[in-house]
Amino acid sequence: MPASIAIVGVGPRGVSVIDRIGALVSEQFRAEQQLNLHLIDDSQLGAGRIWNTSQTRTLCMNTLAGAVTLFTEPNSTVTAPVRPGPTMFEWIQLTLGNEIEEQPTRREKTALFKKHPQEPLPDFEEEMRATVLHSNPSRALYGEYINWCYRVALAELPENVVVTEHRAKAVGVTASSDDAFDIIELSDGTICRADSTIIASGWTIPALNPQEQEFAAAEAVWVRPNSPAEQDFSVLPAGEDVLVRGLGMSFYDLMALVTIDRGGRFVEDPTTRAGMRYEASGQEPHLLVSSGRGYPFLPKSDYGSLPPKPVNHRLMATIEKLKDAERIDFGIEVRPAIIKDAYEAYYCKLAKLQPEAITASIEEILDIIKKATPESIAEDMADVVPNPENRFNIERWRQPLAGVEGSIEEVTEHIAQYLEQDIEDAAAGHDSAFKAGMWSVSSARTPASILGSMGRYTWESRQTDYKNFDGLGQMVGSGPPLFRCRQLLAVIDAGIVQFIGQRPKVRVDGDEFVAMSPSTQQEIRAKYLADAFLHYPDIRHVAEPIYASLSQRVRPFCEIDEEGRKIETASPEVHPVTRAVINPDGSQDPRVHVIGIPTFAQMADTTISPLPGTDALMLQETDKAAVHAVQVAFGS
Repeated sequence: MPASIAIVGVGPRGVSVIDRIGALVSEQFRAEQQLNLHLIDDSQLGAGRIWNTSQTRTLCMNTLAGAVTLFTEPNSTVTAPVRPGPTMFEWIQLTLGNEIEEQPTRREKTALFKKHPQEPLPDFEEEMRATVLHSNPSRALYGEYINWCYRVALAELPENVVVTEHRAKAVGVTASSDDAFDIIELSDGTICRADSTIIASGWTIPALNPQEQEFAAAEAVWVRPNSPAEQDFSVLPAGEDVLVRGLGMSFYDLMALVTIDRGGRFVEDPTTRAGMRYEASGQEPHLLVSSGRGYPFLPKSDYGSLPPKPVNHRLMATIEKLKDAERIDFGIEVRPAIIKDAYEAYYCKLAKLQPEAITASIEEILDIIKKATPESIAEDMADVVPNPENRFNIERWRQPLAGVEGSIEEVTEHIAQYLEQDIEDAAAGHDSAFKAGMWSVSSARTPASILGSMGRYTWESRQTDYKNFDGLGQMVGSGPPLFRCRQLLAVIDAGIVQFIGQRPKVRVDGDEFVAMSPSTQQEIRAKYLADAFLHYPDIRHVAEPIYASLSQRVRPFCEIDEEGRKIETASPEVHPVTRAVINPDGSQDPRVHVIGIPTFAQMADTTISPLPGTDALMLQETDKAAVHAVQVAFGS
């Protein structure tokens, strides 16, 4: 019987797995060795749910057109052969009939596109022609890029690979009676036989927690956490008060969907503090928003190009020093380097932009930073930076509403004034000392995450110092493009968005939700609650049938606390080399692999798309899973 592999989830990761399988089989297996490849997804094959090409163009990527690819590059540490291909921006240029810029792999990328040309996309042509290297394309357009990558991956498979597309949901995986292969049950009744299975499911929504069960049973209307493209905001009526939890990217999406997609217009207006005004359609709800920090994610800088390459030399030296350490205290051993790198980035930039703001030389500034501790560094700089407004203070952004109390109107205006400054800093691009410091913090997230993967950070430091750092890095580095923050300020001034404050408590009272924040200290009642965030998957509390069916074949990845006790995390444990799941008895499962976002507690950077010119972790991951799956399927 031919060997068989099932890929469950055919979004970006699934597409990459297909590419890696094709590259490996083409090189290492004979033409007479047939491989049946089952591709299983009830969403769009290629784009998947998040990047579905039929979604509204209002939703944009949080990644730049020139900063995403799905192809391996010459510096990729992969086992299957490297197969260069165009980045999203290059694909756009080639689709429009343009040439791509000179580079070592230009010929290979262009040849691949000519071999598998993209059909014209008239519905996207206007957007494509307006796209530059540092644009934030629509998610639908990114979906078209992934769909093209999918078609290329299929076309490049050798003839001995036979593909079957299943447009259905995988609802169960069970071992055969002799444990020789797996039986995958699909939602349409189809049964697939697989010698090896790779689950690349992306964001999977966990089961409702106790509070959410109460919300779901309430007479009031609750929009549960999910991808914004899959949340039904049509249930939020025009003019009604809506409580919103979350001030990250999902909130900005919600804001856009209930304004732009309901007929509202943003009009450039230099007389306003946002630089634009919002002309309402009358169909908007009134959003009363809160979150843990109570403050919106900061806008990304508009550099007029791709972001600058981070320096972070202290962090890099620390990582080199700790590369062989088994246990690392993030707060003691890593955090000081990140903080000092950020302060150096800020003050070196300030010295160039406003030399009069500093009464010491750069050498003296660097010496102060070198001798300071993370706790003393802000105060130590006060002697040489007389004006408090010119000083850098990272801690202030960890809890931006600390000490802020007042009415909803007062808290909203406080946030709006700071948001105005955030917009000014982001618009300054390279000429903002504040953004230079925060870019240093943000760019430290990936290397710090890699250093601490596989449970290397002590449990205590991960739950305190690392958690605080990662949250701050998200807030200052994973925010929306600048134009979205300007839109937010415009709808604040239009009275459509107000802020309740930080650390909200929400409960059900009859047919209403009741929210209270220590920032405003008043009960806010509404018949509608929208959660603008995504839960991470949780293998301990699954809602997806396929993960429920694997309950006897997976175990949670565990951290170890200082007393040697195992602490379960939300991720399934996987083998770091093969990405096969680890069975409850500690053995490696013979056939099932899990990759991507569900493994976030064990592996690093599971939500980040491959960045061109880097040894992308996602492509390393898909390569490892593909190589092992092929070896298992062929019995090699």
